[in-house]
Amino acid sequence: MQSVQRALTVLEHVAAHPDGLNAKRVARLLGLPLPTTYHLLRTLTHAGWLERAEGTYRIGPSALDFSSSRPRDQDSCTI
Repeated sequence: MQSVQRALTVLEHVAAHPDGLNAKRVARLLGLPLPTTYHLLRTLTHAGWLERAEGTYRIGPSALDFSSSRPRDQDSCTI
C-alpha cells in the first residue's frame, strides 16, 4: 500500500510542475531516499504514466489518456 501511495504522490507532484521535475527534486519534495525515488520514477515511466526527457520527468501518455477517459458530466465512477 505504501508504494502505491508514494507512486500517486509522485504523479501529483510531477503534474503540479508542467515544466517537469528531475529525480533529485522529487526526492527532496517528498522526503524520499534517492534510490526509492528513481525506482518509482522508472516504474511510472515504464508504464507510460510519466515520460522522461533530458533528465526531467513529466506526465506521460497513460496519465493523459486516463484523465480524458472519464465523461466530464460524471462526478464519480464505479470500479
